[in-house]
Amino acid sequence: MAELVAFREDRLGFRFTIPEKAMLGRASFCDLILFDRSASRRHAEITKTEAAYFIEDLNSTNGTLVNDSPISGKVQLNPFDCIKIGQEIYIFEPFLDVITGPAPAALILNAINEPQQNLVTRQAQEAARLLSTQQAALVANLNYALCQAKVHDVNKIIIQFLEDNMGATAVSILWPGGTDNLGQISMFSFPEDKRLLLSQVPYRMVTEMGQGLVWPHIINELYFNSGQRHIEHIDVPCVIAPLYNGEDDGPLGLIYLENSNENLEEKDLNLLSALAQMISPFIKNAFQEYNREDSSSQKDVSVEAISNLMNRDLQIKVIFSTAAQMAQGGRPIFIAGEVGTGKTSLANHIHQQSGKRNGRFLDLTLTGLSQAQIDLVLFGQEGGSETTLGLMALADNGTLFLRHIEHLPLNTQRSLLMALEQGLLYPLGARYSRTVSVRFVTSSSANLQEMVENGSFREDLYARLTAINLALPPLRDTKNDIEALAQQFISKAAKFLGLPFHSIDHSVVECLRAYPWPGNITELKNECQNMAQFTRNGHVVLDCLPLHLRLAPDVFNHGEQITSDTLLGEAERCFLLKALSTHGGDIEKAAEVLSLSAEDIIKKCRAFGLDTMDFQPQTSPFPPRSPGQTNIPNEDDED
Repeated sequence: MAELVAFREDRLGFRFTIPEKAMLGRASFCDLILFDRSASRRHAEITKTEAAYFIEDLNSTNGTLVNDSPISGKVQLNPFDCIKIGQEIYIFEPFLDVITGPAPAALILNAINEPQQNLVTRQAQEAARLLSTQQAALVANLNYALCQAKVHDVNKIIIQFLEDNMGATAVSILWPGGTDNLGQISMFSFPEDKRLLLSQVPYRMVTEMGQGLVWPHIINELYFNSGQRHIEHIDVPCVIAPLYNGEDDGPLGLIYLENSNENLEEKDLNLLSALAQMISPFIKNAFQEYNREDSSSQKDVSVEAISNLMNRDLQIKVIFSTAAQMAQGGRPIFIAGEVGTGKTSLANHIHQQSGKRNGRFLDLTLTGLSQAQIDLVLFGQEGGSETTLGLMALADNGTLFLRHIEHLPLNTQRSLLMALEQGLLYPLGARYSRTVSVRFVTSSSANLQEMVENGSFREDLYARLTAINLALPPLRDTKNDIEALAQQFISKAAKFLGLPFHSIDHSVVECLRAYPWPGNITELKNECQNMAQFTRNGHVVLDCLPLHLRLAPDVFNHGEQITSDTLLGEAERCFLLKALSTHGGDIEKAAEVLSLSAEDIIKKCRAFGLDTMDFQPQTSPFPPRSPGQTNIPNEDDED
């Protein structure tokens, strides 16, 4: 089947295989989604007949160009035809493979008739034996320098060596392990904007046969014009040698070198081939650093917490079971639910059950961030005084959870769609894109469908992000979970505070179940952390609850009217409870805090049925807190 290959810099190498019929446009139902705002929702259509492919403009606003000429009606497509819609550029069947990476893309050209007679080729092991004494000493010195260097300096040391000893004016390094079809990544380039242009013949000889070679000419320029592919050669030799991954001598990358000042010869091939064999482990380390999967930065979500969630209400069990199945694929997953229902825990569960579990799990809350802040944090920045990696680069081969996706600006939505569709990341200020493989999980507490209808959220992005939907119910609909969750939260908070915890009174559980929990699990966790400070020698009783929770059964179950006297009495009781808990049942200190006399405190304790002995500390079975440790950790929202 025929293909379209994107030829604009920010989408370079994106390939679209054309089916029997393909619609091009900005709408989410199109087969090929266009990002340019000047494109229409239904812009053009490509159809296949037995003889050829044809393209037709669908009465779009700005028209469709083929080889820079507007089309009307159906126009047949021929190899190397250039299709332009707005600023989108596609080449029809260009016989071109594109290798992307942190360095400029390498373009590997097919269907070029090139003579292969009298080529100088060399296996790396043979080249090492043919080195002169002086060359062997140079390679040994380079090896020593690389052993002493930091991984980030490897490319600089190698390129400097090639400049000084081989007169290199251009160098490119491709390394195995990329995400593109050729399985390689463009790692280093010199000069920094150098794009490698290479035909398939030498490329395959090096990467598949493991041969180093002197190729008689270089490709200086490639462009498409008027349905023709134009390639400019320069009759200057280049030298290419294989790089070895170390896994049974394969797969192979390559190192490419040009010297525009003098002809490269067999002795240069020997040196480069031997050098390539020696530097391969250092390039491999640099690649692993580039794509490192540092699990130490993952969120601290314990296996125990996930297990507790899985043992909850039947609805939750079904949701987590479904999520585990959906996690096996790579499609984005959208989690709906009110604030505080546990969307972060579910997103992390998806990550742990997916094929990207060894990568990072990163999350970002978009609420309150400006567009500039969101773009910088998501995509990172290159150039200027420093380079900043964005979360998408850091989450490569991992999972990125975007909370409150409704706050994503429209311009940023376009860039996110590009990453979803093509796996391309374009950092701020960068001249070249890099490939990323990220599993996206998103959540929202807003109605995204309404936002799509009013134009504040892209329909195509909405369609991609919500390909798989999971919805977490509010806590008020899963009240059987409340006791188990409360046990977990209070136990954890009490242990941190160095306080005992044994049980929760049944009356407390009934109050917790009666309360509607508008803040869901997050609100329950916060209340439990407070209750842990007021336990009666490790027991959570009704007196430990704040006013609004103690009144929950009356307000929400029976609908009885609450008088002002009741509220004032309960408020007074809560202040007394807090004072006695804080000061370990010391009547004098409680009286001082409440500006009352000791006699008043005693009377009120009798009136409210409180025993000061219940507030006196016992020997804790838990270790004491560390010095200065006074607050419960500020954990992330359950969202």
